[in-house]
Amino acid sequence: MEVVLLAWFLLAVKFAAGEEITISSDDLHNFGEIQKVPDFEYAPVGAKICMKELGCFEITKDFYKALVRPVNMLPQDRATIATKFVLFTKEHPKENHDLMATEDDEEEIEEWPIDPTHRTVFLVHGFFDSRLYGKWIEDLKDNILLNSDFNVIAVDWSKGNTAPYTRATANTRVVGAEIALLIQKLQKLKGVNPMDCHIIGHSLGSHIAGYAGERLNKTLGRITGLDPAGPYFENMPPSVRLDTTDADFVDVIHTDTSSSKFFPLGMAQAVGHVDFYPNNGGNQPGCTMQGFYSIFLEGLVDATRRFVACHHQRAVDFFTASLNFRRALPVGYYCSNWEDYLEGRCAECGKDGARCAVMGLQAEKFKAHKNDSRSVKMFLATGSKDPFWEFAFQIQVKLIKPKISYTDKNGKILLDVQGSKNNYSLTLKPSNLVHGSTYTFLVLNPQQLGNIKGVKMTWNPATIFGSHVLYLGHVKIMPMNMESDQVQKAATKLYCDKSGNGIKSRKATTLVECPN
Repeated sequence: MEVVLLAWFLLAVKFAAGEEITISSDDLHNFGEIQKVPDFEYAPVGAKICMKELGCFEITKDFYKALVRPVNMLPQDRATIATKFVLFTKEHPKENHDLMATEDDEEEIEEWPIDPTHRTVFLVHGFFDSRLYGKWIEDLKDNILLNSDFNVIAVDWSKGNTAPYTRATANTRVVGAEIALLIQKLQKLKGVNPMDCHIIGHSLGSHIAGYAGERLNKTLGRITGLDPAGPYFENMPPSVRLDTTDADFVDVIHTDTSSSKFFPLGMAQAVGHVDFYPNNGGNQPGCTMQGFYSIFLEGLVDATRRFVACHHQRAVDFFTASLNFRRALPVGYYCSNWEDYLEGRCAECGKDGARCAVMGLQAEKFKAHKNDSRSVKMFLATGSKDPFWEFAFQIQVKLIKPKISYTDKNGKILLDVQGSKNNYSLTLKPSNLVHGSTYTFLVLNPQQLGNIKGVKMTWNPATIFGSHVLYLGHVKIMPMNMESDQVQKAATKLYCDKSGNGIKSRKATTLVECPN
């Protein structure tokens, strides 16, 4: 697994630099080929290592699964991993206060300018990443402090997250323990409440957050998993990976469960109280060429990241964008599958609001509906670039059976919707228009419609001969960027055919709001 991951990483670096792409066995060896790691580094079930303050880390049977996690390593010593915590505050967003995780760090902690009355957010990177290498941590930190008065702590474990991947996964347990220990010390020395702590982890960082929460024994407030790493974690027992028992509320964004470029780096398995699957959790819009353009926009390092792991990185992009949702709310909907979502069958929040949730920082509003024994899957569609959030609508067309004779026809329906800010022209294509049936559609548009001012409907039968009539019950237009059933229903509009004589083919008919 490490060989493949690192080969792709090397390939991306060369691609971004414009070099001829060749990968030799020496390249793989230099990056830490798994076969070259000395045998004694592999740890059997029962092996353990103990560290002062952190306790012991044992390879239990939970950490072994033949096809998923065939080999394990013991983590490196905490001094080798050298976890570093960097504090930022709204008052001093660019002034960092560093703290090395050691046995003698309590005096430094007492000097930290952390406000215990504010929420404390931890940002944790993943494999082959760091606070400096991963520009996303700086961007997310800046956006959090721009919008909220939080304490933000960046967690840098870059000395323990390099190849081989197997060793990096082992080291995540130590980093999680370091975070848990720091939270306990902050509680003791600064009065910080663990319930006011929120750990946001990307990739391996998601599982680090899980290990931290496990040690805090359900006293941690929230964990957000940003595309949790799949390799070595998917379908493993809860003690090995992030799960709902690791915090009072766990929300997850999945973005690389089915990447077509490489094998997926994220996990498809739902592991939180609410799991969001934007664009079905894979093949994110805009990723096809983003790595190439990033060379010019973000530099070689971030271009490499985008080329190798654009889909994987999208979870970070989405969470960051959720802090600035001034255009539209990124609302996900409970749905059996992606196909049903795309067909507009999942568009209501429900009377209690349990069938929808806002992806990102506001996801914690869903906590009122959480169930520790199950995960709720939410789907939503996004655009290809920041700000990502599109205006979504469910369009429902209901046909009625008239008392007079009628004929069902194949055809398509055209709607012109006039809004206070923009107009939408929509083509709805049911294959067969059957009277007495109701058709639903999902409509996405990057432009805001505003208040609906009017609707015109045209329908074109598949045949070009003769004049035909379609008998309309109503056209319902329901906005989907709202998190409240009450607000959503208040904004929903129903339009009817005023004449009641049916809509003639190929002629635009102005609809009117249906009577209550």
